[in-house]
Amino acid sequence: MKDAKTKIEAALSRSVCGGWDRGFLESILVQHAKGRTLSVKQKQTLGKVLARNTEEAQKTHENWACTYEDEYKTAAHILASYHQHQPYYKPMALDIIAGKVPNRAKFLRMYSKKVLSQHSAVPKYAVGDYLCPRSAFNSYQNAEFESDMVWANQNGIIQNFKKRGGFVLRVCYEIRSAAKGAKRYKLLPIGETTPIIVEERFLKRRR
Repeated sequence: MKDAKTKIEAALSRSVCGGWDRGFLESILVQHAKGRTLSVKQKQTLGKVLARNTEEAQKTHENWACTYEDEYKTAAHILASYHQHQPYYKPMALDIIAGKVPNRAKFLRMYSKKVLSQHSAVPKYAVGDYLCPRSAFNSYQNAEFESDMVWANQNGIIQNFKKRGGFVLRVCYEIRSAAKGAKRYKLLPIGETTPIIVEERFLKRRR
């Protein structure tokens, strides 16, 4: 345990070691001071934590701000626009939108090639196309409105869209889903003055 104690103290001296990792290592030192033996699971976890907080990891941590700015910032804002509407990574997404550099480990966990792929996908439809909903379209879940209004008014617009379709006004920048066909379209239903937003996977062309 003497060698492990030295490695733990070295890891704790590095700024890369934070959050849960730091708390775990500190608790192991307390156990050592009390003469307690580590369990097999604790030993396994200790090895993983020490591997995440090496001198090499510290150098990567110190260079993260520059790496983020050069390699990840554009993608980060795309991901943040998606995750600000999801509960798990919302706090970090809001920090990214505010211009802050996110924690490296947490950001890499948030990094999603699937979201980026859907964001960069070529739109299937263009401005001016006449579209209608597919059979999978759910009036209650698959239509968005840019402003609040009573459900009765929303429902009337949606039902009209289901019957008569609408024209594409704009292809939206943000996506709300990582599913295939997540590209969003702002449409104006025939006979309405209020547009709705629907994902590509719920739309088809109307003759």
